[in-house]
Amino acid sequence: MAHVAIVEFHIVPEKLEEARAVFADMLRTSREYDGCERLDWLVDRDDPASWTLYEEWSSWEAEQAYRDFRAGEGAVPELKDVMAGPPRLVRLETIRF
Repeated sequence: MAHVAIVEFHIVPEKLEEARAVFADMLRTSREYDGCERLDWLVDRDDPASWTLYEEWSSWEAEQAYRDFRAGEGAVPELKDVMAGPPRLVRLETIRF
């Protein structure tokens, strides 16, 4: 079963091109991280400054290890310069009926 996380970002509209470069570099590392099974970068069709990452992880432990990596040695300090506010993380579980 996939462990899904969604991360919502609001980008400063005047910094979209700069943000694209920061995210492209960041996501190369993210996709190679142990346990990352899928990572899609999505942009709101009606609001190009609203970006969402759709992530699938092999386990919650793998996803948490990645969050810890990004909070420490894998931090991306350039993000704060292009974001309009803090990201929103949502962790989702499948419900079977």
